[in-house]
Amino acid sequence: GQSGRELLLDLKRSDWLPSYSEDGVRATLQEINSHTEELTVQVRAANRVKNDAQQQQQQQKQQGGSALDKECRPSLILHDAAIRRNKRCLLAYHAYRIDKLRVLRWETSGTLPPPMKFVLSEAEVDFFNEYDKLASRHALGGPMSSLDWNADQIPPEENFIQVRVVQSGLGRIETEICGTVELEVGSMHYLPRGDVEHLIRSGALVQLSGEESF
Repeated sequence: GQSGRELLLDLKRSDWLPSYSEDGVRATLQEINSHTEELTVQVRAANRVKNDAQQQQQQQKQQGGSALDKECRPSLILHDAAIRRNKRCLLAYHAYRIDKLRVLRWETSGTLPPPMKFVLSEAEVDFFNEYDKLASRHALGGPMSSLDWNADQIPPEENFIQVRVVQSGLGRIETEICGTVELEVGSMHYLPRGDVEHLIRSGALVQLSGEESF
């Protein structure tokens, strides 16, 4: 189970997600196949020995099986445990990455940032896009379509926040309380959180901490 273990350690060492390890997944699958083949060979050999023993030593069977059965058992258990462990590692590896993608979809309102796209497999990119379509249909239809599904899941402590503009070309935005605001690169503003949350998630604005001032 060493290859599967390395996949999980790779996740643990990463701040978000490491690049999808096709080599690691392939090596883990090869380990599973190798252990499965060896297990199959040993099981067949043990069954042949057991059948011969049943014919020749009926009394030994009544006492709990042949000595060779007991000798083979630790090896069979070892191969079976290695197979199960590698399968669990593969499932955990992919489930962890999928959970990260689900969270990312809500944090970015369905926009997959280019730097993050490079660490995903083609299948993971397809999953993100399909999950975004499903989430968008759910958000736009039904009795709760008027809710802002992209709002913070944790209630904010303050209604107004300080932000700095870090992306050009944003132009003007309309806010409910402050009216029209011009978002020029480098400018800082004190605005209602709900009006700029989507811009913070996309990276166009940066929320300033309480220690930063105008």
